[in-house]
Amino acid sequence: MWNRRTVIFAAVATVAASGAPLAVAQNFPSRPVTMVVPFPAGGITDAVARALANKVGAQLGKPVVVDNRPGGGGQIAAAYVRQQPADGHTIYVGATEMFAINPTLFRHFTYDPIKDFMPVTSLISSPLVLVVPANSPMGSVSELVQQAKTRSGGLSFASQGIGSIGHLLGETFRGKVGGNYNHVSYKGSAPALQDVMGGQVDFMFDPVITTAPLISGKKLKPLAIAADKRSPQLPEVPTLTELGIPGVNAGVWFGAVVKTGTPAAVVDRLNDAITKAMKDPEVLKRFADQGMQPFPSTPAQFGNYMQAELTRWAPLIKASGASVE
Repeated sequence: MWNRRTVIFAAVATVAASGAPLAVAQNFPSRPVTMVVPFPAGGITDAVARALANKVGAQLGKPVVVDNRPGGGGQIAAAYVRQQPADGHTIYVGATEMFAINPTLFRHFTYDPIKDFMPVTSLISSPLVLVVPANSPMGSVSELVQQAKTRSGGLSFASQGIGSIGHLLGETFRGKVGGNYNHVSYKGSAPALQDVMGGQVDFMFDPVITTAPLISGKKLKPLAIAADKRSPQLPEVPTLTELGIPGVNAGVWFGAVVKTGTPAAVVDRLNDAITKAMKDPEVLKRFADQGMQPFPSTPAQFGNYMQAELTRWAPLIKASGASVE
């Protein structure tokens, strides 16, 4: 039976509940925030996190530190984040592999990027570019395809590793244009690019982030961008779509997530702080200089993007036969 006292109590409780998310957001953060990176210091993901850390800290009013926990295709870093309280003070900053490729590539993967984490925002992306040695006789994609179809033994293409974006994109390219292509796997971009520059391997798909300096230094020759539009860093290089080869497009992208169960108000606060930091002129210049293109989003938009990328890459990985223990 409702009486006046019960009604008043219920009204007060409703007001208190409606103000709870705001109070949580206003009290966050209560201590330094950690960005956990699943790669060693000095890599691209580390550079993204460190470019943002101070600016995000200024927005939040607390220091933001970067903690490198490499290994296991992102599983070591993810396990650490999942062990922390779901309060937004620990952010997992990962790349395409951690959120969209490795869950299918690894035979035994210890986390689900959709179920175990809540999206905060996408960060930056960089399209892949098809490069050949600077002194390669192949000056166009059509010449490369012709060589793959007529040269004895075909052509070799390097990748950053089994199941990497460069590997999967190379396989997609093979399926679209035909020819004989031999995949050569490396442990990362650096050694692969070294052998492409030296002429030991015929070509490679690698991000603009890492290839642009080598292209400007006349050590690599770009033939095409694997994206829907041309790269601002390489505006003279046509896209594969322009060259009549649609559907061969991919880029590396980076994003931020937190442990599932983090209050929505805290996620929104982090999203606001990070997206504002990404608009800082100093950050924008740093990204542009490194061939990175910012693409911040709402948590919902990033969640949808992650799911779409998982759906996109899973069948390609299975079709390629690539797997990691």
